[in-house]
Amino acid sequence: MALNERDGGAEGLRSDEELVRCYLEGDQRAFEELVIRYETTIINMAYRLLGNRTDASDVCQEVFVLLLRKLGSFRGEAKFSTWLYRVSLNACHDHARRLKRHYSLSDSPGEDLPEIEQRLPDDGLHSPEERLEKAEIQDVVHEAIARLPYKFKEVIFLHDISDFNYKEVAQILDISLGTVKSRLNRARTRLAKELEEYREQLR
Repeated sequence: MALNERDGGAEGLRSDEELVRCYLEGDQRAFEELVIRYETTIINMAYRLLGNRTDASDVCQEVFVLLLRKLGSFRGEAKFSTWLYRVSLNACHDHARRLKRHYSLSDSPGEDLPEIEQRLPDDGLHSPEERLEKAEIQDVVHEAIARLPYKFKEVIFLHDISDFNYKEVAQILDISLGTVKSRLNRARTRLAKELEEYREQLR
């Protein structure tokens, strides 16, 4: 997903920053537009990181409650989408900490991820056998990502799935550019190892 699609850059749509300003001036519908624009994205992100649909939905609600309190502190120094992702990731961290449990994907990895799945390229596969094989590969990748340490999952999600660039990921996670690149490299190496182990099991 291109960044201008995340922040309302399409023609005829009010930008995120304009919606924030309108809400702070008393336009309640502006906040509703922000919810509609980002609800699915936040749920998908939380589900990827926490591995449970109910927890993901709870985090999404928490994020929008937080936004009602925090929008007045948004200064526009970074894009709203960057700021919102930071709030959402912090909410995921807090939610996991409160429940004091380690999350992994226990549901079918390909379910309830419409935004991510829609972004997969159309590779021209049309036969049932080809589509089944592609779905199985996707499930394996999703499961492998779910087994990664949390800090690796979040950087993979932000950069490789959500298309944030290095600088944006650094802003969202509040870490240095060098740390982003190093962590992403380690995450990809770990993911490749997970996939290689799966391939060995099939031999």
